[in-house]
Parts: sequence; C-alpha cells; structure tokens
Amino acid sequence: MSQSPTIRDAGSEALADALRVSFRVLRVVMVVLLIMYALSGIFIVKQDEKALVLVFGKLAGSSSERIKGPGIHWTFPRPIGEIVRVKTEQVQAIESATFALKATDPGQPPQSSPDAPLRPGDEGYSLTGDANVMHSRWVLRYQIEDPEVVEFRFADLGAIVHRELDHAIQRASARFTIDRALRTDIEAFRATVADDVVKHCQELGLAIKIVGVEILLVAPPRQVADAFNQVIAAEQERSEKISAARGYAARTGNEAQGQAAKLQAEAAAYQRRVVAETSADADYFNKVYAEYVKNPDVIARTLLQDTVRVAMASAQEKFVLPEGGSQQQLRLLLNRAQKSPWLEEKK
Repeated sequence: MSQSPTIRDAGSEALADALRVSFRVLRVVMVVLLIMYALSGIFIVKQDEKALVLVFGKLAGSSSERIKGPGIHWTFPRPIGEIVRVKTEQVQAIESATFALKATDPGQPPQSSPDAPLRPGDEGYSLTGDANVMHSRWVLRYQIEDPEVVEFRFADLGAIVHRELDHAIQRASARFTIDRALRTDIEAFRATVADDVVKHCQELGLAIKIVGVEILLVAPPRQVADAFNQVIAAEQERSEKISAARGYAARTGNEAQGQAAKLQAEAAAYQRRVVAETSADADYFNKVYAEYVKNPDVIARTLLQDTVRVAMASAQEKFVLPEGGSQQQLRLLLNRAQKSPWLEEKK
C-alpha cells in the first residue's frame, strides 16, 4: 500500500528544512572557526625580545619591517606563518674552562697534589710569553644586536663566540709573562683578551654586543703553587714595609718642617726684636752724642750718675771698705753665682 502524496511532501519539506538549518549552522561554525584562526595570528612581543615572522618558511616584510619590536602584531597563523622570538635584551653568558684544570679520573692523583704531572689533553692550560704554564677560567657576556643575522646566518652562535674567546686567550697569554698575567698586570691581561675577542667578533659580523669579559680564575701550575704563594707573600710583606717606611718618612718630614717653621718664626721674631732694640739704642746714642758734643762735662757726669744708679739698684750686696784717711771704697756684688776675687783674698 503506497503513501499518499501529502505525506511525502511533508516529509521532504521537513528534510529540506533540516538541511537548510544544518547548512546555516555549519556556515556559522566555519565563520567562527575562520575568525578564531585569524585571531590566533595575533602575537605579543615582550620588552626584552624581538621577533621575526616567517611566511611559508621565508622572512616576511621589507628589510626595515622584518624585525618586530615590543608590542602587539599579527601574522598568518600556522602552518602558513611562524614566529621566531629572540631575546635581544637578555645578557647571555659563555663560560670557558678550556684552559682550566679538569676533574681527575678515578685512580689518578688529585689535582691539589704537587707531585701530579700535568696531563696535556686532559688538563687545560695556556702558554705565556716566557714559556710558562698558566691555568685560567673565563666568562664572556654578550647581547644580540641583529636577530636576523644571528638566527639565519650562524648555526651555533654560542660555539662560535666560545671559540673566539679561547683564541683571544691564547693570543693574549703569548703576549704576557707569567708574572704580569698572574700578579702585576692582571687587568691589562683581561683587557687585552676583551679587546681581541671584540675585534674578531666584529670582523666575523656576529651582530652581537660584548658586554664584558671577566677572569673567574687565574692560577699557576699546582707543581709550583706553593713557591708562587711564597713569592706573593714576600711581595705583600715588602709592600707593607715600604708603605710603613713611606708613612714614617712623611710623618718625620712633616714634623721636621713644623719644627723648622717654628725655629724660623722664632728667629724672625728675635731678629725683629734685636733690630728694634739696636735701632732704639742707636737713636738714643745719637741724641746723647749730640748733647755730649755741646756739653761734654755735663753729659759725662750725667751718664756716670745714671750708670751708678742702675748698678746700685741691681746689686745684690754692697760693701764699703776704708782705704786710709777719709777715703772709702764701694764694692758691689752684682751676681752671687760668680765668686768675688775680694772675698777669695779674705778667705
């Protein structure tokens, strides 16, 4: 028994409505997925980094637009686009232990043993200009300046920088004696290595900025370490004694200068006083002489009286001795510390 045409039309219409709704939902879903896919291409570059965008494996944008700075950017999502992030503001460090002592193998003498022989190939060292052996450990710090060059021109930037650092250490060691490199001129040794590695990195076009090169450890061979330490101790003692001697010399010199200045000041004051007294005496003598020329007898008696008065006032003891007749002799003791010849005669 066949279905009626009315029932078939209703079923077909319901199926068509269901298909239309399904297609509408599918279109909405596809649009949403397309929008989400497009939005997934948004990326943020942090303050300490820069980014490069690859489209189908090639750098996108012109030479001035290839490097993306900090901020929000957009590119085609994967698998069309790819983002390469580079830490340009981060300081990266490379430590070189090529010329340092290595850990010993089981059964071998310890590194601290002075009797243990140096094992070339297993233990690192560099040769100085006076054919001595020196151990050292270094660290180099750098920042990336051009992300494009670093990411796409060099396969292993760290290995290249490490190699250039080792070469610079070898060349600088050959230019310094062991004494200069270890004691008297360490800073010049470090600066020579730094200048050398900067120069060769620039020649290679590594597009990095060398922030600093530092010496972590520099030491003589363990076989002569004790003797070297004794030399350092002697040098320190010598420096201390020289400093003490210079301090004493400076202190003594200052004291001598102060004493000399005091004596000079006293001498100058005495000179002025003597000159002033002499000048006053000369003026007095000139005045007296002028009066003496006018009246010699009067001035002579006056001076005699003044002299006798002063002598009488300053005398400690006075003696009046008879001389015969009505005459008397006056004797004055001006200083008891000096013995009087007259008293000696009486005794």
